[in-house]
Amino acid sequence: MPVFGIYFRFLPHTLGMESENKTKSGIVLSPNEAEEYCEFKRQKRIAEVAAELAKSELYAAERDMGIGDLKKIADSAKRVKSAAVRVNPVHVPAMKNLLGTSGVFIDCLVGGTGETLVKAKGYEAKLAVRSGAKEITLILCYSAIKSGRTGDTKREIKRVCRAARKAVVKVAADKTLTYAEILRLGKMAADCGAKFLTVEFFPDCGRLKRDLHDSCMLEVTGVETAADYKTLITAGAERIGTSHAEEIYAELMKEAENLSFAVNFAEPLTVASLVSSPAPATPAITAASTQTISEKPAAKASEGTPFNAAERGKTEKSEKSEKSEKSEKSEKSEKPKAEQMSVLNDKKLLDGVPGK
Repeated sequence: MPVFGIYFRFLPHTLGMESENKTKSGIVLSPNEAEEYCEFKRQKRIAEVAAELAKSELYAAERDMGIGDLKKIADSAKRVKSAAVRVNPVHVPAMKNLLGTSGVFIDCLVGGTGETLVKAKGYEAKLAVRSGAKEITLILCYSAIKSGRTGDTKREIKRVCRAARKAVVKVAADKTLTYAEILRLGKMAADCGAKFLTVEFFPDCGRLKRDLHDSCMLEVTGVETAADYKTLITAGAERIGTSHAEEIYAELMKEAENLSFAVNFAEPLTVASLVSSPAPATPAITAASTQTISEKPAAKASEGTPFNAAERGKTEKSEKSEKSEKSEKSEKSEKPKAEQMSVLNDKKLLDGVPGK
């Protein structure tokens, strides 16, 4: 298995095994089936890790970033198959050439320190989209948020959303804001047309995701460890920003490849065991048994039919009359035969031949 890249191999019957394992308890598999099932689960976990890493976003918006640094981050993003790379507006054209047709998006920071005119932010977003950016991260005016100028904040978000057109707009929340201010900003951003609320990693990110109630998607930046990455995936974060994507990727992949599963399996049947085990004896059916079997339905039928005395007398009379008729016929048929024999004997005596 290479360090990067997934080669998913389909294993037959493993989906059925997994569904049975979820619905039944104590399933016994053969050793080959158990090995196949474990390999299937391992490959499935590797595919899940690859899908989780597809939510990552690499950070390349430092002021001292050169072309060599941008190329290194672009290569990492392509190997890990990240969702996007965040850069400053001046580096959008270079990053576009470095990423090429990899499918990794460019996320452009707009607004500088935040204390910029709304018109300037809108024009900056427009130029970034023209240069190839697919996502815009907006740095809001911090003083307007803290002083409660909600109208100015809404106007700023709407202006950038119009300038970005089809590009995805993210609203970045400053790390000095309180939890209530961040939650209020997220709902305000969703109402103004933004798709993401971007916050730096803090322990209550899972609670924030639940409190947003799917009003907008959540992006968490500043993630440095694989444990924090898995925590955010479990919490439901749609995008995770990190500068350690390759380290997190390698750790999660190693963990997935070394997974082991406890599966009950039985010893396979051998030819000797099949020969030594006698076949169950089948009972022999004799003529008497067949006769009794065939006679049982008739007996049941006769037992189940009621007869009264009159009907029984009629049947006996009819049987007697039939017997008498048969005897008379036999007597009539025997008389001509006796007469013929006597005539034949008389003829033989006349001819001089003694009768037998």
